[in-house]
Amino acid sequence: MSELILAVRSGHNASACIGDRSKVLFAIQEERLNREKNYWGFPALSIHACLEAVGASIKDLAAVVCPERWILSKYHSREDILNAYRRHGTLVGRLRQRVAVPLVLTLRPNYGETEFRALLADQGLGNVPLSIYDHHTAHAATAYYGLRANPNKKYLVFTCDGSGDGLCATVRVMGGGEEQMVATTPMSDTLGAVYAWVTYAMGFLPMEHEYKLMGMAPYASESATLEAAKMFEAYLGLTPNGLSFQRRIREKISDFSDRLFRDMKGRRFDYICAGLQRFTEDLLVNWTACAVKETGVRDVLVAGGVFMNVKANKRIAELPEVTSFEAFPSCSDETLTFGGYYLEAAKRFGDAKVEPLSNFYLGDDIRDEDALQTIKASGLKYHRPEDMAGEVADLLISGQPVARCAGPMEFGARALGNRSILADPSNQDVVRVINQMVKKRDFWMPFAPVVLESRQHEYLVNPKNLRSPYMMMTFDTKENFRDLIAAVHNADLTCRAQLLNELINPELYRILKSFEQKTSRGVLLNTSFNLHGWPIVRTPQDAIDVLNNSGLNYLQVGNYLVHK
Repeated sequence: MSELILAVRSGHNASACIGDRSKVLFAIQEERLNREKNYWGFPALSIHACLEAVGASIKDLAAVVCPERWILSKYHSREDILNAYRRHGTLVGRLRQRVAVPLVLTLRPNYGETEFRALLADQGLGNVPLSIYDHHTAHAATAYYGLRANPNKKYLVFTCDGSGDGLCATVRVMGGGEEQMVATTPMSDTLGAVYAWVTYAMGFLPMEHEYKLMGMAPYASESATLEAAKMFEAYLGLTPNGLSFQRRIREKISDFSDRLFRDMKGRRFDYICAGLQRFTEDLLVNWTACAVKETGVRDVLVAGGVFMNVKANKRIAELPEVTSFEAFPSCSDETLTFGGYYLEAAKRFGDAKVEPLSNFYLGDDIRDEDALQTIKASGLKYHRPEDMAGEVADLLISGQPVARCAGPMEFGARALGNRSILADPSNQDVVRVINQMVKKRDFWMPFAPVVLESRQHEYLVNPKNLRSPYMMMTFDTKENFRDLIAAVHNADLTCRAQLLNELINPELYRILKSFEQKTSRGVLLNTSFNLHGWPIVRTPQDAIDVLNNSGLNYLQVGNYLVHK
């Protein structure tokens, strides 16, 4: 009997994953295959990539899983998303938001399921049993099953995003053989949509560029931050028991843009960013504290797009009443497939059989023959080093950034070393160099470090010894922050650190250890390997294309070192 489960997520940042009775075996986002960043639509390429990766055919599947009930499979471009926000203030937009959408969802509680089943049938999956789970239940499952250390232990699990299946946030106690829903928040009172609307109002792309506002926030003064935060506090707060969000205005948050734009008029951009961030942090911290008090559970796990806010995660983790904290990696909707898989595997094979993540390198590996064939066809210079880690470390020490396309590809929004650009973070000028060469990042946005886990306390403030293998929270740095200055936020000296040990990524660990032996510094700059506006590279050909179309000079592709 087949034990393979295929989870498929249509919509924004579409993805698929496949697993057996205990763990996810392979996962990929559609954007990595069709090269359209944050692709919105049906992940046909991802489905077949999953089957091919595990050497399976459709008849080998026990089930297909969809991790949400309201399914948006229709293709949307980035311009379509912007146009939807632009139309919102028109008469047609208001009628759609206030009348048409609520009516359709009332009449069609399983909106999009028919279309989704038809698309599955087009891929030959029409006869495979289909399980459909709730959006926020799937988010909660990613955090609980993916991060739990002990199935007999109770965890306080939060989900928070823009919206999904009628909700925008939930609080649960999970583990110890039971699950308790503590509180829910309807999508009309969504914190995620507040952040998205401000992102749009600031001239950025909602559902993608929220992190840019977070990056700008530390540059404002404390007084300006507090004053701007008051504007947002007038829109949304907590219920009297503190367990749910509750809007303080008449309009639904999804329909408050007129009020927001009027209130923002004349305010400085950095003040707005800072106020929004402070409001978000305070709301999430108070929400968490109330839930801990209500349940008595002090070990916190989180998922959902709002928890991509690494600065808010830091403040939650610092709460004295929180014993441990961790966010599921890349916890926006691209990882809903993981939650769908976990729920189905637990139902079929037993809760205790489901294994937590051991790492997030769940994508395509680099085959030696593919790498060599692609490199030869490029005409670039190359060789196969006997000591790859040592040669890469020497280049980094000499001031050269080195791109890396080696080993299994990491899933999600964070490059974790296998599809990354590495550099020496002690040289502040490397930020300018990398931006000129390839990244073209907004000038205020920081890069991030990868730090030897064994030496983290020399660089970072982490008194609770929290795990951070997936870059899902920030840390304060210590007095020697200049050792990693190019990977530290210039305004508040925090960093979004990836804490690395040998078990998680042996090859990257060897590079960092070689660098440490030669410099005495156990830290490198790590940023995603992609051209601005494009997805992270996947294949040797993707890597060569970026090398040829950027100022980069050195590239590791599998076991080969390529240079111009």
